[in-house]
Amino acid sequence: MEKILEIRGLTRHYGRIRAVHNLDMDVGRGQVYGILGPNGSGKTTTLSVIMGVVHQQQGSYSWFGNARGSGWKRRVGSLIEVPNFYPYLSLVQNLMIAARIKEVPDNDIDRVLEVAGLTERRNYPYRTLSLGMKQRLAMASVLLGDPEVMVLDEPTNGLDPEGIAEVRGIISGEAEKGKTVILASHILGEVEKVCSHVAVLKGGELIASGRVEELLGTDRMFRLSAPDTGLLGELLVRAGMVKTLENKGGEILVTCGASISAADINRFAFDNDIVLTGLVPVRKSLESHFLELVR
Repeated sequence: MEKILEIRGLTRHYGRIRAVHNLDMDVGRGQVYGILGPNGSGKTTTLSVIMGVVHQQQGSYSWFGNARGSGWKRRVGSLIEVPNFYPYLSLVQNLMIAARIKEVPDNDIDRVLEVAGLTERRNYPYRTLSLGMKQRLAMASVLLGDPEVMVLDEPTNGLDPEGIAEVRGIISGEAEKGKTVILASHILGEVEKVCSHVAVLKGGELIASGRVEELLGTDRMFRLSAPDTGLLGELLVRAGMVKTLENKGGEILVTCGASISAADINRFAFDNDIVLTGLVPVRKSLESHFLELVR
């Protein structure tokens, strides 16, 4: 794996508050890397440090294998805080200012407006945009200069479902081009849809990381119902077919090993003279796994 970002022992405290403590993290080229955690877990501080907005007190980070150089800044586009756009200027005029600040050509503005789906609004004042459009303009600003890496802090925060889907589409589109995306978010359903890898922070410390499917594990879950769910559950436990069993209002939710299929459970019930009235595979969500971790 070619490392785009390497973090070692990163620490940043604010008085007695441990924002980030002894954090190690590696992000590879082409990964969509989600940083998850409850409020105060250190997500924003981590992104602020690696973008040079805040200085760490201990540890180090390096972009593209270069710990001391500053050339990486032109290769990384970021959205850490709410961008300051001028309400009375048009979208194009605002992006021209952003391009000058980033020292990238103005001729990239048409492309990023197209990516953000704002071409038809290019000459409208910023103040006329909806919240979702404003966030898409912020994404367009990030994409100016066609950076190799996008660093995004809560890019869908405060948006309605349509706005979330629009921003997700932009992120997914850039990821399909082979770009690396690092994003912090608390909307776990969205992270699960776009991220290939995740890191979970709690109290400024890393408590889990890896590929999404690896974190979720290989166990299978099923929701079962039968005329006598108590007997069914007892027999499944006695036969060693389930790892966990939970009663769910007339149904049981069971967790089985990867080798147990729906057909195996159906056959077992039939062999024990039990007719299943419901057998539904349940996919474990990133949200449920996250809640287990942070507890």
